[in-house]
Amino acid sequence: MNWRLPEMSRQAIPKLPAWWWWLAVPAGCIALAAIALFFTWPVQRGYADLRFWFWLLLLPVLLSSAVMAFVLSGSLQSRRHIHWRHLFLERKYANWQHWGRRSLRLVAFHCVTPEADIASRTLGLSGMPPQAPARPENIIPVQPLQLGESPLKDTLSQTLKPLFDTLRAQSAVNIWLYANTPEEQARSAVEQYWSERLKKRLPAENIHWQHTAPDAALLYGWCDEDITTSRLVIALHLVDDQSRASACSAALLFQTSAGPQVKAPPFRPVYLFRPLMTQAHELEADFPRFLATGQTNVKRLNHLWNAGLQSRERGALLALLDENGVILSAQGRHDLALLSGPQSPASFWLTLCLAAQGCDLGQRGQLVATQHDESVSLTQLSTQPATPVETPRDTVSRYPLAYVSGIFFVLLSLILLPSERDTQITMLPWLAGGLVIVAALLSFSVPLALRLWCKQLDVEWHLLEQKRHD
Repeated sequence: MNWRLPEMSRQAIPKLPAWWWWLAVPAGCIALAAIALFFTWPVQRGYADLRFWFWLLLLPVLLSSAVMAFVLSGSLQSRRHIHWRHLFLERKYANWQHWGRRSLRLVAFHCVTPEADIASRTLGLSGMPPQAPARPENIIPVQPLQLGESPLKDTLSQTLKPLFDTLRAQSAVNIWLYANTPEEQARSAVEQYWSERLKKRLPAENIHWQHTAPDAALLYGWCDEDITTSRLVIALHLVDDQSRASACSAALLFQTSAGPQVKAPPFRPVYLFRPLMTQAHELEADFPRFLATGQTNVKRLNHLWNAGLQSRERGALLALLDENGVILSAQGRHDLALLSGPQSPASFWLTLCLAAQGCDLGQRGQLVATQHDESVSLTQLSTQPATPVETPRDTVSRYPLAYVSGIFFVLLSLILLPSERDTQITMLPWLAGGLVIVAALLSFSVPLALRLWCKQLDVEWHLLEQKRHD
């Protein structure tokens, strides 16, 4: 499944027969019966004979009712076919919305930068907004290193300090680790923190080393997984000769939103929804679909965090937000390059952490936008989960009673044709047997017709999907 649904057309629902047909058809049948009786009815039998009125009124009414019941059944069947098509499309749309609204629960988070309280200052809640430094700044260690300790130990301890109680309460944690340092140095710092601070053993297989900084694609894949163990992302970037970006360190602890909720005070759980990942030239087409999934209410979206968008894509995104009714003030637009300087490979996780802190500080919905070459990703965060999607109810799979009524009128007419009372009574079991056979055939044919319709719609849907991919 992806953000673009096949453009499968809806069809117009056929109208039912007009009300005057229900009067015209019986009247016409009665007129024809009267003409026939005028030439065939024996005058000596008189017109008080019940058989005369049977041929003149009852039989034409029964036959016309049967004809109209069959016509009504055909009309209802055509309408049922179209309703089933619409139900199929509504269910596909509901499944697509459910897919788009899947989220991760961000249980705890923290970031360390050269400047303190960068999130609250950026949001205008305290102090002056930060400005990008003239040259890269490093995170200053607060403790001297001992022999055999990793140079990253102090930075990692500062990053994980607010998460200490939450991590200690976890029976197991899987860690996705990125750092612009040698792998052994980063692994050693994590293992030392787990053994010395948390007093726990961390299996080596629980550390997933990332040679390149992970991006929104990692979260996109996690939204489709059944996560049973908490997952911790640690992204470290230190100043080196190859980078002009300031140092930063971010840690984010994730769980699936469907699993049991872990309380990690003083953090409020933040819901991180499935990211939109698209090409820059397709942003205009995919963004309305991204909002149509209903991850958050557009009126709750208050802040946009720009983590590397180029000027063209930034302008296009602001225009799309305005077109779709998302009102952002000038204070709600945050450019990370103006706040902390040039971007680093870990800037995406730093921005997510800042946006999560914005949610935690009561700033409602947050949107994080990043770009790598021609690939653009958009991620929404909110303290409120997405509204559950209601599956459309099936009101189509109903028994075609109009068809049964038509069969009943035909069989009743056949029984009443003989004039002898005994013959009519003898034919009553045939009426019951015929109705049972018709009911049995319908109980088999109706589900079969629904399966065939569903198969036909599935084939049409997949052909449209294939056509779009081609």
